[in-house]
Amino acid sequence: MEVEEALRRLSSRGAQAEVIHVRAFSVDYSWEKGSQYGMTYSEEGYGLRVVVGGRQGFAYGPRLDEDLLSRALRAAEASEEDKFNAIPGPEGPVEPLPESFDPSLEEPHDSVRGMLDVVLSQSSGRFNLTMARAWGGWAEVRIANTEGVDVSARNSFAGVAAGGNYVGGDYVGPEVYEYQDSRSLRGVRPEAVVERLAGKVEMTRQRRKAEGLAGRPVLLTPKAVNMLLFPLLNHAVSLENVYRGRSPLRLGQDLGRKVTVADDPRVPGGAWSRAFDGEGLPARRTVVIDGGVFRTALSNTYWARRAGAPNTHSSWRTFMTLPAISATYLVFDVQPASDVGDAVVVDEVQGVHTSSFDTGEFSVSVSVAWDSEGGLREFVLSGSLTQLLRGLEGGAGPAERHGRVVTPALLVTGLRMA
Repeated sequence: MEVEEALRRLSSRGAQAEVIHVRAFSVDYSWEKGSQYGMTYSEEGYGLRVVVGGRQGFAYGPRLDEDLLSRALRAAEASEEDKFNAIPGPEGPVEPLPESFDPSLEEPHDSVRGMLDVVLSQSSGRFNLTMARAWGGWAEVRIANTEGVDVSARNSFAGVAAGGNYVGGDYVGPEVYEYQDSRSLRGVRPEAVVERLAGKVEMTRQRRKAEGLAGRPVLLTPKAVNMLLFPLLNHAVSLENVYRGRSPLRLGQDLGRKVTVADDPRVPGGAWSRAFDGEGLPARRTVVIDGGVFRTALSNTYWARRAGAPNTHSSWRTFMTLPAISATYLVFDVQPASDVGDAVVVDEVQGVHTSSFDTGEFSVSVSVAWDSEGGLREFVLSGSLTQLLRGLEGGAGPAERHGRVVTPALLVTGLRMA
């Protein structure tokens, strides 16, 4: 069944309706423990959301047919009425994302294999390589509804990752992990990933016990910002969580530091960048924290209606899920730090998922860290999201895109290390 026909049938039955159709293809080559293997992944599916009299239903499957329509309508019948449920109409033009599709990733096998080969050859003999991975492919997304939204995009993606450590005598260093991703092959430099990895393996070639850390500042690398700060802040600035009282931040709260954080879904070259959100509305840059003040919570259609707030077009989903709220890229704009002093550089943390996201409190294990005297053994870093933001002294080095953040290394005071 064509999307237009499905929407026409549902409209004739008194339903607002929305279809998301996704086709994706990717190739993944990996190396681990001396063995190399590959995987080809292909997927196609439809997600169907309906709203009838304030009741919302959802169903998904590999085909758009009468059975899918019936399942979505039955789900709506079983749901409670909620006057804030609605399928959105158009809210401005959707501007295509520049250079979002790399034709060389149409058939990515050779390119992906080539990236993996670079990692293997460049790392040979330099350190103990524990894993390597390269991937590439494309995805097509269309979102159309009965209210006039009809948008589509075809995006490519590629990336490379590697892990390694130092092994010598009885000493085994911590495993360091590095990766890079992009919308195009030219945005991925496997040799640069290996160089970063080699440098950090060398930094942790010898490690001493983490003593005398109390009161010292912390320098979070962009990778550590992505690991620690992104999930905590992404939860805190969701309008759903702010409205429900499940965020450690309050709108209008002054965090005491001149930091500005924006959600930018159109970061050039970003593998997560997008022209429209999960409801087909144009992707927009939203300043979340402005000059240290929490100004705007990220929202989708439902939570904007329920909370009486602007819709920031921050819906995030797959064809198998209902629209949720998420940032795309959190971009940090901070003043340069004049001096990092005796800061402890934190590069990798573990256990962020155990944090209390509603209060922002965290206690994580730092697995990769060093200071001016060399590598440090594992220690615990603890504090809260508000402490971290209030303790931001500035940035060190250039801003980098890493994971879901664009940021320099962040110099932070007031966190506990033990």
